[in-house]
Order: sequence, then structure tokens, then C-alpha cells
Amino acid sequence: MKSKGFTLIELVVVIVILGILAATVAPKFINLQAEARTSTLEGIKASMESAGAMVYGKSIVAGNQNLSETNTPAPTITLNDETELGLNYGYPRVNIIDWGNLLDLNDDFLIITNDDTQLVILPFPKTLEELTQTDCRVLYSPANLNNKPTIEVIPCV
Repeated sequence: MKSKGFTLIELVVVIVILGILAATVAPKFINLQAEARTSTLEGIKASMESAGAMVYGKSIVAGNQNLSETNTPAPTITLNDETELGLNYGYPRVNIIDWGNLLDLNDDFLIITNDDTQLVILPFPKTLEELTQTDCRVLYSPANLNNKPTIEVIPCV
């Protein structure tokens, strides 16, 4: 008697092998973690834009929207919780404490400055190697007399 087709054992073995291959290869093609981190950074960017617009509105009311942070006295506004916020041409200056008061970021993010010329927000690295290898970040460059601040997201890879 000649049989045609595969036995049940052969089919199970092939399915198990395909499952193992899919489990090891699929994560390399589907990088959902990087996309999720990039989306979170886009949300932070939107929060920074909204906070900047509200601060600018308050600075217009205070009449100090055309003053630089180098003016004496430096322009400020008072937030609802009685915190003083330093301004640069009506927008928040590049300052870790000021942005910490404006944004409600948890311990998963690190806020640093590049020589006080740019604010950088990045996902908190687990190791120093991750800090040096990551491109994931939000960059805030301060306003000047003719331009509002720029906020840029560098996506995660």
C-alpha cells in the first residue's frame, strides 16, 4: 500500500521549525519598540509646543515678549504654582529646571543641555553605551528676536 501526503509527525515538526524561525527573525523586521519611543517623543514635542505657546501668551500679557534672557533684570513670568519661569524672547529659555516645571516627565526621560544652547530630552538609557549610541531625542533650540524656538524629534532606530 502506497501512501500519499505527510504524516502527522512530519507536519508537527515542520510547524515547530517554522515557529522557531519566526520567533527569532520577526523581531528584527518588526521594530515596534523604536516606533513606540519615537511616538512618545513626538508627544513630548507637542507638549513643549503647547507649553511654549501658553508661556508666550503670558509673556505678551506681561509685556516682556521682546526681551532676551541676557537683559537686566531677566524677563520672567509666574506660573500658577507661584514658580518663576525664565524667558527668552517670550518663550521658555534653555534651562533644565524651567522645563522640568513645565513638563510632567517621569524617570524614563533625561533632560540635559548642550552648553546651554540647546535642550535635549532623551529616553533614559539603561547603560552608558545606550546613551552614546541612541539617536532618539527631542531637541529644543531657543527663540531669538525674529524667530520662535525650534523643536525637533530625532527618531529612534
